[in-house]
Amino acid sequence: MTLTKIERIANYATRAKFDDLSDESKKQIPVHILDSLGCQIAALGAGPVNACHDQVREFSPSGIAPLIAGGTSSPVFAAFWHTALVRYVDAMDNILAPKETAHTADNFGGILTAASIANSSGKELMLGVAIGWTIQTLLVEKANFMTRGFDHTAQLAFSVTAASGKLLGLDSETIANAIAMAASSDASFAGIRSKPLSEWKGLASAQSTLGAFNALYLAKRGVEGPLAIVEEPQGIEHLLGQPIDIDWEHENYEGVPQSTIKKFVAMIHTQSAIECILELLAKTPIKSESIKSIEADVPQITYDFSGGGLYGNADAAITTKEQADHSLPYLLAVAVLDGQVMQPQFEESRIIKPDVQALLQKVIVKPDVDFTKRYPKDFCARITITQMDGTVTTHEVSNYPGMPCRPFTWEDSVDKFDRLTKGYIDPLLAEKLKAVVKDIENRSTKDLFDILTKIKYPTTNK
Repeated sequence: MTLTKIERIANYATRAKFDDLSDESKKQIPVHILDSLGCQIAALGAGPVNACHDQVREFSPSGIAPLIAGGTSSPVFAAFWHTALVRYVDAMDNILAPKETAHTADNFGGILTAASIANSSGKELMLGVAIGWTIQTLLVEKANFMTRGFDHTAQLAFSVTAASGKLLGLDSETIANAIAMAASSDASFAGIRSKPLSEWKGLASAQSTLGAFNALYLAKRGVEGPLAIVEEPQGIEHLLGQPIDIDWEHENYEGVPQSTIKKFVAMIHTQSAIECILELLAKTPIKSESIKSIEADVPQITYDFSGGGLYGNADAAITTKEQADHSLPYLLAVAVLDGQVMQPQFEESRIIKPDVQALLQKVIVKPDVDFTKRYPKDFCARITITQMDGTVTTHEVSNYPGMPCRPFTWEDSVDKFDRLTKGYIDPLLAEKLKAVVKDIENRSTKDLFDILTKIKYPTTNK
């Protein structure tokens, strides 16, 4: 009998073994786990995250799944909670393809939840991460969800469901039915990323994961899904306008080394431009009040997402975190003024200050044809600052730390974790957590949650 494409994905997940991972994957997965945990901890106490916290406590105040920052909940709401945490700050890793992107760490909340329920070993958690990251990566590279109007959270119906089902010990048939239900019902739209951005930008992946876990447990109870939803006449391929041709029988599990870690708290396509302007200023200090204009030449995809292209105006009404971290004019202006782009640069009091609001109006973003051709192998940016006296200073980069060609080391990840989580976690707990993650191959998910559940939830908004 010919298997459907969803059944092939389920088989791909269930046959995976830790020994299938390359040495590079085994080296990089702890780095990406620490990065994801840092993002989760840094989100505690944020306004929309508080709303999620209240909802979890009201709808599912107890259950079999432990929660970061204390308490327990049902699997469905624990997965929702952990995904909201990893996504909200917008500092997690990504996969870059010529026309699309996705936050591969969106998978982590569901995978971590499944691993906690199953009492998974560290090796099993690592394998779950590899499965989730790789499935989403392949769907980004070989399908065209966003160009057909779907959000990059749509692939989570496949990746979160498959990886979490594997950790929960479900068989291939059950996982396939769960993927089919989730994929046919929980897709979201790319308009989430259009300007003006709302708070839902940071929570849509949590909703997708909630649906994935609900589907997993319904499938476990015997509910069947539309297994041919990908290739059937009115299926997903019809909506995407192309077949999804992936050789799941022969694919590896190497998605993690292909993904890019963010150095700055800003959308992925702005990272090279931020790195470029900070390098320029480090070599040639320039006073902000002397600046006449800042020109940023970037790949087309950067222009579309954050420079005023396909997804809308990038320099009007920048008053919220959601708008600011997707506006290259704001990000470059605040980088000039503050010398950094981390959480403090997205506090409302910082965003609305006259200095940054005035300087962002002097930023001109332009797509560069050569940079577009070279992306994503190279992620180029050129910054040109013209001063009032006519002095022109230019600097160009072709990549930045965190890309596959310059992957984060463990030390890089620790540095980012420390900067992200300062004030959000007791320093002693932080040191214990880093030690467990570094040795996660020989530890367990329980070891992680023995620490994560002890983190105190903030009593005031961050």
